[in-house]
Amino acid sequence: MIRRFVLLVAVVAVAVPAMAREMTSAYVVPSVANLTGLNGTDWHTDLTLYNPHQTVLYVKLVFLPTDRDNSSAPTAPLVDLQPWETLNLWDVLGPYGFDARGDKGAMLVYADTTANNCPNTAGDTSCDFAVFARTYTLAPYGAGGEYGTDFPGFPASFGVNSSVIAYLPQISDDADFRTNVGVASWTSDWVTVREDIQDTSGNIVGRYDHVIPPNGHEQWRLEAGNLTGGTVAVYITSGPGDAMVYPYATVLNNTTGDAAAVEAQISKVGLLAQAASVRAVAARSVPKALPVPTFSIEKLKHRAR
Repeated sequence: MIRRFVLLVAVVAVAVPAMAREMTSAYVVPSVANLTGLNGTDWHTDLTLYNPHQTVLYVKLVFLPTDRDNSSAPTAPLVDLQPWETLNLWDVLGPYGFDARGDKGAMLVYADTTANNCPNTAGDTSCDFAVFARTYTLAPYGAGGEYGTDFPGFPASFGVNSSVIAYLPQISDDADFRTNVGVASWTSDWVTVREDIQDTSGNIVGRYDHVIPPNGHEQWRLEAGNLTGGTVAVYITSGPGDAMVYPYATVLNNTTGDAAAVEAQISKVGLLAQAASVRAVAARSVPKALPVPTFSIEKLKHRAR
């Protein structure tokens, strides 16, 4: 399913939307989770789909677990969005969803072209819909309430290819905050991305290469020593010609566990100024077994909040 749909992404990538938040028919949610973290945090993701049409829209969800070759990633049963329906899938990686406790990754969300009979022509909006996600931690330090950070679905055609660079601003990793950087890939082959960490004066204080597996997801702790308010630049250094990746960052408060998502700012500006050499890549690990989804739409919709 994923290999077939990569061809569709290559087609729609020609027409990059003018704005990242315009509706489209294919999205990447770059970060989803259901696992414990530092300082007593316990991360979960709610996924929301909205159908703006007067007709039913059939949607596919594909979970891309971290650190794995996702050439055969777990796919949920086809979701039917009723006319003007807002479908809330609470804790989508939980026991009634992908059943992926202890895991994190990214998610592909797209209109099924066959079931919807999507023309897939430039300017057609008959299969467009909206995707939103919120990742939050339950009861850090045993306190009540939830903290959360929004990860709206990122249009699949608006990722980073070899012609552009992504900038992630306002990055801090110091006594008060810590930062995680991640990359999701909608590419059927291995891709190497480079991470340049820049301080507020523009000096590169760290440079690292990261190998992203096919249709994979990687997330890492920033390695900058002490950085307050800097910028991370992410760009592709090797991979197939149609490679497309989706960088992001989260800045977390070390005391409360509160998190803020940092969306990539994508531009052609600055790409040619980056170092051209490609460092040796890490050995590719053996893929882990993929979980089988145990999807129950009704239980996800009505989970107690």
